[in-house]
Amino acid sequence: MGSVLLCRNRQVNEPYYVQELGIMLYSAEELSYYIYHNATLIEEDFLDERLFRFIGQELAMEDLEHKLRKWKAQADLSELLLVILQDIHYYDSDELYTFREKLRQESQKKPPVRMREKAELLIEHGRLSAADLTLRKLLGGNAPELADPAFAGRIYYLLGIVNARQYLWQEAAESMSLAYELLGDDRTAKKLYQIRLADPGVTLPVMPEPDEQQRFMWESEFRRIQTDAEDTGSAKDAAEWFDKDNIRRAAGLRDLVKTWKDQYRQSVGGL
Repeated sequence: MGSVLLCRNRQVNEPYYVQELGIMLYSAEELSYYIYHNATLIEEDFLDERLFRFIGQELAMEDLEHKLRKWKAQADLSELLLVILQDIHYYDSDELYTFREKLRQESQKKPPVRMREKAELLIEHGRLSAADLTLRKLLGGNAPELADPAFAGRIYYLLGIVNARQYLWQEAAESMSLAYELLGDDRTAKKLYQIRLADPGVTLPVMPEPDEQQRFMWESEFRRIQTDAEDTGSAKDAAEWFDKDNIRRAAGLRDLVKTWKDQYRQSVGGL
C-alpha cells in the first residue's frame, strides 16, 4: 500500500471509541487500519450495536451494517472482520490475503499464547492496567503452558515491565526476579540491575552480578535514558528501556490518525 491515503472525507458526528487502546476512530479508513493491525485485541464482543451504528450512521455504510447484522449469528469473527476490510477497500487483495493468513495462524494458537500476545500489544500501546489484568488472569489460570519455564518466564518478565512502567519498583523487582529464575538470560538480568539503579531501596530476591563489561554497558544505557528524560521533561521517556525488548513495535496509530486529519484538511482547502 502506498503513502497516498484515499479517504471518504466524511466528517463523523461521534467518533468510534476503542476502549482497548483509548483512541478515537474518525473514518472508515481508520477503522480498517485498526482492525488490520490489532486483530489480536479484537474479540467477539467487538461486533456489537455500537459498532453497527458507527458503520451505518456515522460512516453511511448501511449495506455493510446490514451484512454484519445478518451474518453475525452464522459467521465467525475472522470472516466478518474480512467483510469489513473488503467493503472499506483500503487494503488491496494481497494485503487482504496476508491478513487472512494471519487470522488463520492466530486461530491455531492456544488461548494462553493469544492472551500473552494480547498483553504484549497492550503494553506497546501503553495500556498498562489492561495488560496487568490480562497477565494476572493468565497466571491465575491452570494453563499447562505455565509448566514451560520459557512461557512462564515471559509472563513474569512482561509483568515486571508493566510494574516498572508504573514506577512500582518493588513489584517490578519481584516479578523480574521470578522471570530470571525461569529464564536465566542476560536480558532479564539487565532489567533487574537497572531496577536497582532506578530504586536502590528495592529488595531483590535474585540479583545476578554482571561482569565489568556488562556493568558498564547497563549503567551507561541507564544514564542515557535518565539524561534523555531530563532533557525532554517526559516521564514516558524514562521508561524507554522497558520497551526495548518488545517483540513488536507499536503501529503508530495515533500519529497516523493525526496525519489523516491533516490530509483531510488539505483536501478540503485547509479547513
